[in-house]
Amino acid sequence: MNFYEPYRRVAEALRRQVDDDLTSLGFLCRVFGRAKGMASLRRKLESSPGKYTHGGRLIQDIVGIRVILYFPEDVQIVEELLRSKYTCDEGSCTIDRPVATVFSVTRHNLVFRLPAEFHRDAASADGYPVDRTFEVQIRTILSEGWHEVEHDLRYKRLDHWIGHDDLSRGLNGVVATLETAEWSMRKIFDDLAARHLACHQWAAMLHTVLRMRVSASLSQPLASLLDSDESLASELYRINRMSVFRSLSQLAPRIPLSIDNVIHLWNFTTLDSPRISALRPQVLSDIFSASLPSR
Repeated sequence: MNFYEPYRRVAEALRRQVDDDLTSLGFLCRVFGRAKGMASLRRKLESSPGKYTHGGRLIQDIVGIRVILYFPEDVQIVEELLRSKYTCDEGSCTIDRPVATVFSVTRHNLVFRLPAEFHRDAASADGYPVDRTFEVQIRTILSEGWHEVEHDLRYKRLDHWIGHDDLSRGLNGVVATLETAEWSMRKIFDDLAARHLACHQWAAMLHTVLRMRVSASLSQPLASLLDSDESLASELYRINRMSVFRSLSQLAPRIPLSIDNVIHLWNFTTLDSPRISALRPQVLSDIFSASLPSR
């Protein structure tokens, strides 16, 4: 029985859903999807005879979604957003926590129940021990390359590494280098934002602080306000990205992603500056009041 095509449709539909949800909130990311073909399914079953059975453990990654994020701090908020939309199979998730004394990759793999609208396509796998679930792997853009190399050249060829534990540890050590690179990249953006603040380059400062897909321009009324009140500009410099993403995810309808709108959102939820509030369009006030908890 050829079930690849129905599952390919499921994988592509889920990929589009996840991609649309994240990009509409301004995340810098890439989203990929795939479905296991028959050959891959058979290899998995044959490599672990008896591990997957109809009466026991079922294969849960017949459909896989991979979310590649630019910044490590975005992993947590993306996980929260996915959990709010899909039903999570908690016992099947694999979330590693870094250990200070060990070089090892950290996995952030979540398993969700397939939404009901995909159950018909999922029925094409009847006869195989396949669960109605899909896996989401969340990774950072720097760690993704390492994962690809490790998966193809170590995970699939474990026998090639027997007796070479030192080299295997060395490969894991590359992860520590990548984590340092991620930290360094974040520090560079923080320093750049601080320089823009010092030079009164408000739009550049906010764009660098937010590190998200927003239009880079700032309206003249808000720019003039920040020119006249540097303490207010300093407050915006300390904007919390995760709180912004959480608030954006609660809005219905979604708002256009612009620096102006993010300032008005942050002011509504946190700053409560009367001078910024006076510049807020009424349509934003209506959406914020209807979607967000009152302070």
